[in-house]
Amino acid sequence: MGIWAIISGEFGDLQGKILLTTLTVVGTSILGLACGAFLESPRASRLKAVPVAGIALAVLSALVSFWLIWESSHTGEHGLFKLFFVSLIFAFSLAQLSLLSMAQLARRFGWSLITAYIVIFILDSIVSAIIVFELSGDDGLVLRIIGVLSVVAASLTVMIPIFHRLSRSEFFEFEMPNVENIDAEIAKLKTQISHLEKQKEDILNAED
Repeated sequence: MGIWAIISGEFGDLQGKILLTTLTVVGTSILGLACGAFLESPRASRLKAVPVAGIALAVLSALVSFWLIWESSHTGEHGLFKLFFVSLIFAFSLAQLSLLSMAQLARRFGWSLITAYIVIFILDSIVSAIIVFELSGDDGLVLRIIGVLSVVAASLTVMIPIFHRLSRSEFFEFEMPNVENIDAEIAKLKTQISHLEKQKEDILNAED
């Protein structure tokens, strides 16, 4: 429908609404996939609330967006615009944190992910407070804080995948098999083979 709205030749109010709806569905799907990827990861056991909240907020922002797109009159719906922007901001950040949390970091790099959570949530809280309470954005101090936090968040977003790469050698060395582990695996396989041979023997006896 979004493609039809573009190539139909006439770009009126209906086509604009269809295109915005399509973009909303695409954006929501991307955020949901990012959160879902982490939710299915074994590393999500302790942080499951992050992707779940991200998916919920993405769906909420999409539903509010659909209402704002298709409702002809927006009189008295100022609060819905605030709800849309705040839910979208946190949905995007939770999707971002979900992807960053999939990184397997060595202990010496663990601080980076913790810092990313703190910085991103503080940044979102400040921006959301400005939106909800309609605070003035002319305050130089507030703008500087937002700017600094944004730079730190962007830097950590770039650094954490690099730290993940640098941590691979440490985890590989840590997980190198030793003689005891190999013997244990051999014993398990022997037990499984013995069990399968017994099952085969029982089947053959039953057929006779």
